Amino acid sequence: MKKIELNEVEWGQVLDGLACRVALYEETVGYYEHGVSYGHIAEVRDGDEAKVILNYYCEIIRKIESQLGNEGYVQSVEDLRRNLG
Repeated sequence: MKKIELNEVEWGQVLDGLACRVALYEETVGYYEHGVSYGHIAEVRDGDEAKVILNYYCEIIRKIESQLGNEGYVQSVEDLRRNLG
């Protein structure tokens, strides 16, 4: 396993970028479930693929924050809004 060293600000940027991907795939899942989108959606085969990819991003965030010793990881757009609010 390779070790990546970034400072706190840099890790924050990585997590922010991943949170943006979470938001995109949540919007995509919503589009496939409800037939409407209020923003951009990802190009996927179907809602199931969007859910799988969404879960990958959430798991990556959880792993990073766990290893950094943070709690309150971004699990959904609602979590992101709550953390920013």
